[in-house]
Amino acid sequence: MGLVVFWEGSIPDSSGGSRVLHAQNHAYVEAALRPAPSQLLCLGLSYQECWSTDFKATPLLSVNVTLHITNCHDSQLEVVVTAKTTAGSGDKKTITKSSSDTTLPFIWSGMVKHRLELPEQTTKSVDLTAVFSQPGVYDINQVAVVVLRNSEEVPQVLKSTSLLRVDSL
Repeated sequence: MGLVVFWEGSIPDSSGGSRVLHAQNHAYVEAALRPAPSQLLCLGLSYQECWSTDFKATPLLSVNVTLHITNCHDSQLEVVVTAKTTAGSGDKKTITKSSSDTTLPFIWSGMVKHRLELPEQTTKSVDLTAVFSQPGVYDINQVAVVVLRNSEEVPQVLKSTSLLRVDSL
């Protein structure tokens, strides 16, 4: 199920005045769905989907992203979350509005690996920060989630795409 939230905010500009921004966020409720048998967790990313910034004044844009993890299994699980950060490795791709070429201008910043114990039928959140250096539409679904069970790693799957748009002022 999807939920669309429309909002309005005011931000100061460099001349001392203020600008009114209108935007919308999309949230997807997945916790009520049961995962596939190999899927021990229900996963979802929440973030503001549209951003506008002046890259000439501030060359980097930091965006908070929250990964929600729900244990859908009947026992405690050990979970490892890793935000993929190696620039130039080819596993992060940006879909630009003007071309079908891919570039690699976004990275994860801060703590990029988290290890947590998740009791049965509970939800925890992991806060991440994505950093962008140019406008574009990005698939920020660059997070690996693994459950450690009986000395075995069981990869978990996020939904296929999580798009975030960055515009330049």
